[in-house]
Amino acid sequence: MGDILEQDELDALMNNMGEIVKDEPTAAQDGEAYDFARQDYAVHRLIPALSLIQTHFADAVKEALRQWVPAVDSIRAERISVMKFGELKRSLAPPCDISCIQAIPLGAPSYLLFEPDLVFTLVDRFFGGSGKIVKARNVPEFSPAESRFMDMVSKALMPAYAEAWRSTLEVNPQIQGRLSDLRYIDDLQDADTVLATRFVVHFENLEAMFWLLLPWAAIDPVRESLGSGLRVNRQEQDAEWNQRLHAGVIASSLGLVATLPEISTSLKRVSAFKVGDILPIETPDIVNVSIEGHEVMTGSFGIHEGQVAIAVERIFKPTQSAR
Repeated sequence: MGDILEQDELDALMNNMGEIVKDEPTAAQDGEAYDFARQDYAVHRLIPALSLIQTHFADAVKEALRQWVPAVDSIRAERISVMKFGELKRSLAPPCDISCIQAIPLGAPSYLLFEPDLVFTLVDRFFGGSGKIVKARNVPEFSPAESRFMDMVSKALMPAYAEAWRSTLEVNPQIQGRLSDLRYIDDLQDADTVLATRFVVHFENLEAMFWLLLPWAAIDPVRESLGSGLRVNRQEQDAEWNQRLHAGVIASSLGLVATLPEISTSLKRVSAFKVGDILPIETPDIVNVSIEGHEVMTGSFGIHEGQVAIAVERIFKPTQSAR
């Protein structure tokens, strides 16, 4: 029985183990828990700023695509999805038209991905197709003509990409490469976090999709700029909105009503009115002028250059009235 620990030895050993677990967690465990919480918090904090960027991107892409295919009615940015790259890779079957975009100061490439339905529809409309719904063909790759066309379109969309980010960051997007399958992207692992936004392109009789994929590694170096950029952007937008609102109010049309004296008569007489009857009224000394039922000024009734007119004599402040 010499190999069996005594009770006091066993208690001492268990106490020491408890102290190690409590006070000295392993670096791997501590690092994993901290990184996960830190990234999750940062991603969700940046969602409002990134959503604004994606909305601007949708508007800019719509104008750019209409230069190639006027049949594009509108483009809508859906909510940003935070997912693992492996999950996204399983949901988007090839072939897809994928442009790898390097845009300094973003820390890693982003990816502009056109689903096959949209590729075939754009090509069909551009070359004068019938406009019928074009469904993806069961092919592993796009044709050379389709690839060349999408290469030109993708390059033409780079100013739209820069314009979308301009409210927050100055970026210089360049296409580094083009792929047809997410599995060919070597820079991303299945466990990497990706912020994926799907854009719905509306034509007259169908909808088709494209995606913008932002890996966490792309936005991590600029997340502080994104956080502060949202506040700056809102201030800029508020100032612009106020200017447009002020200009719209100043240019709006108002109906001014000058009320002549009111007269009273019986219902019997009103029922006997006929064309040509005369309603006698006295020329008023003071005429009240109203806008939307609110009296704003008074004046004297008369004639000016052959026109019936009112000479303004008094203008009321907002807190005043004629009475």
